[in-house]
Amino acid sequence: MNMSTNGLVYTNDNCIGCNRCIAACPVLTANSVVENGDKQFVHVEPDKCIACGACLDVCEHHAREFDDDTERFFADLRRGEKISILYAPALVANYPQNYRYILGTLQQMGANHVISVAFGADITTWAYIQYIQKNQFQGGISQPCPAVVRYIENFIPELLPKLMPVHSPLLCAAIYARKYMGINDKFAFLSPCIAKKEEITDPNTHGFVQYNVTFDHLMRYLNRHGIGKTPVKEDLVSGLGTIYPMPGGLKENVRWFCGEQVFIQQSEGEKKVYETLHKYAKRVTGGRNLPLLVDVLNCENGCIDGPAIEESKRGDDAMLYAISQQKAEHQAKGKGFWNSRKSCGARLRMLNRAFSKLKLEDFLRQYTDRSQEHKVLVPQEEQVQQIFRKMEKRTKEDQSINCSACGYSTCREMAQAIFNGCNIPQGCVHYIKHMVETDKEKNGAHFRGHPRKEPPDPRDGAGCQRTVRYADRFDRQHGRAERQHGRRKRRHQ
Repeated sequence: MNMSTNGLVYTNDNCIGCNRCIAACPVLTANSVVENGDKQFVHVEPDKCIACGACLDVCEHHAREFDDDTERFFADLRRGEKISILYAPALVANYPQNYRYILGTLQQMGANHVISVAFGADITTWAYIQYIQKNQFQGGISQPCPAVVRYIENFIPELLPKLMPVHSPLLCAAIYARKYMGINDKFAFLSPCIAKKEEITDPNTHGFVQYNVTFDHLMRYLNRHGIGKTPVKEDLVSGLGTIYPMPGGLKENVRWFCGEQVFIQQSEGEKKVYETLHKYAKRVTGGRNLPLLVDVLNCENGCIDGPAIEESKRGDDAMLYAISQQKAEHQAKGKGFWNSRKSCGARLRMLNRAFSKLKLEDFLRQYTDRSQEHKVLVPQEEQVQQIFRKMEKRTKEDQSINCSACGYSTCREMAQAIFNGCNIPQGCVHYIKHMVETDKEKNGAHFRGHPRKEPPDPRDGAGCQRTVRYADRFDRQHGRAERQHGRRKRRHQ
């Protein structure tokens, strides 16, 4: 029962309809509840999903999977395609002892150049500061995170003028390698991020990168085929860009060159970051004071803990220590714009000299307003009440139970999901309870307490069988509601 393999993220046969994916998802319409017999499953709507990976983080049943380009990358390598590697600095954080051998293995397999995207992050920092100073640009939103970019394009188009019109560190590295190093190979990005596939296939990034090879799928392949003992030979040395994948990494880069006095707002974490952006949109449209920048990332622990890393490494704070140690080692050398003894103005002048041959326009990009095809419909009050009547929620008390077993925060949000065609009344535990009690009265089915049932008597016919099915479903959803309530209670303790 593979619900869909058309999108980057999809549901597999393990789904039991627990709705934790709905609760975690920042997009109301990205999940659709469908019935298969007496069971419910949650299907991913590929056109609505922003590939943030929140559902993979919370699914205890391993019912969500994702696609990338790993198999195609290795197949093309075997065929002798000329491919060079761009690797995320998160690779160093995830594999501090082995990353050189992982990269060396890819070179032995036929990959040509190996370039750290941390170098591209240095270019991104330079380009941000250049663009801000030349255009007096205030209140820009950082855009290294493709899930954030796609969310703004889809749902907050009024913020598009505030998205920094500078390419991400990945694209800055690719553009530099192509235009300034003369590398004409295809580029494969070693990535902790599912949504990078959306970025590299976006027409606004002009096809500079051909493969998104995620850490999880990469390591599955290498663990089957073996990792060699020859370390990598890298082409470029990076600077402070190594800390970009940490929460606030971009903010720290900009302050390193512009001073601690500049106000840079910071937010990260699935759902939280999107709530922040909606609030920020009101600030922008209301003409209120804005920070110099807003540094936003989808993932709470930054890119080092992205949804496409190996499951065994998720939430491991050792990755933060690995990046911090690398930063400390660079600063201890005291060379170039790493020199902490220099003033921020002196460091900025050194950064500008280092990139004096670059053209800012080479690293600028545009965005696309996709909001028309991603509108979330908002029902009128009468339409909400019609849905509530179908759900057997006829009183204000019934309409504000807000148990969250359906995955939504409130009953009204559930009603809106039904209005948008991505859920059904049967997804509500209290609707199921009502149906159990109604069928119990109609068919005389026998229960011990509620909602446990006696084994059905075949002579009772279809009515009793239906009651048993409803009771089964109520058992599952009632337990789910209690677990949701327990989680909320623990969060507020």
